[in-house]
Amino acid sequence: MMYSDKIFVFDDIIDKEYQKKIQQILFNKTQWQFIADVTNPHNTQQRPGFSHHFVQNKNEVSKINQDLLPMIIASARKIGFKHTDILQGRSFLQVPLNLKDRSIDVPHIDADIPHLVVLYYVNDSDGETVIYENKFQSIDKVPRFNELTEKQRVQPKAGRVVLFDGHFWHTSCQPEHNVRCIVNYNLI
Repeated sequence: MMYSDKIFVFDDIIDKEYQKKIQQILFNKTQWQFIADVTNPHNTQQRPGFSHHFVQNKNEVSKINQDLLPMIIASARKIGFKHTDILQGRSFLQVPLNLKDRSIDVPHIDADIPHLVVLYYVNDSDGETVIYENKFQSIDKVPRFNELTEKQRVQPKAGRVVLFDGHFWHTSCQPEHNVRCIVNYNLI
């Protein structure tokens, strides 16, 4: 079941106590770095937020990664995925913005190699994740909005995880009312 076309959504993938531990770590003990756009630093939409990296290029760069591994393992096991490496792991924190342009954020993929996205929602929020039917084909073929077909929307809810083939184009909607915090791992 390596790269199914199915999108998996599980609530309470980890128990409530562990969910609170992750919230506590990310909201109270994490050093966040400002980024101009949460989907792509070259994006002209400029949807600013904050990020914190746990794993980059298969190397652990934050000790917080160790606190998150049980959630990653539980998520991968739930769908029978046997990962060998974590390509990257990071967290994004978005705050509500007073935007005139409420259009959806620019779709992206996290990596151009085959991978599984494990997207964990740290808190209840608005700002859905949108996953498209369209899949990455080549670095030279980035689809336009009018070429994309929506496959599924996932509402952020504390303890919820969504897993999907990383070659599906996807994006987030900018939160309007609540802080939106996610943990995003790419498994290979």
